[in-house]
Amino acid sequence: MPVPMPAIVTLIVCKTFIAGPPDQNAGWTGHENRDWKVEHGMMQCRRLEVQLFDQAEAMGAAAQPFNRQRCQRASIMLGVSWDQAHKGSSYRTWRVACPVPIVDTRTGEVIAWKMPECGHRDTVICETDTAI
Repeated sequence: MPVPMPAIVTLIVCKTFIAGPPDQNAGWTGHENRDWKVEHGMMQCRRLEVQLFDQAEAMGAAAQPFNRQRCQRASIMLGVSWDQAHKGSSYRTWRVACPVPIVDTRTGEVIAWKMPECGHRDTVICETDTAI
């Protein structure tokens, strides 16, 4: 019996810095001229696993299985909302990821799920699940 995808999204957030003069319309748009901060050839990042829940289900709607399409849609929206909620921080969302299936090669069935790592080990230093 296949194992259902866990309702978890991985966010990779990395340090940024103000890269140049402020946008002349920043007072109205809120735009910041930011770039990724690289120290000693490495980006400083943090990996956050965010547990999701179905608010509609909590309000009595029928449960919907968490699948790749729902995960991708949720992860993009979560990345944007995380950036908005952490405007005072120098961290911004660099990447988002969904759980990856572990498949039994004999049967082709999903037997477990793995949360993605930070990746790019040659250019990224990544802390896991730390407070920002």
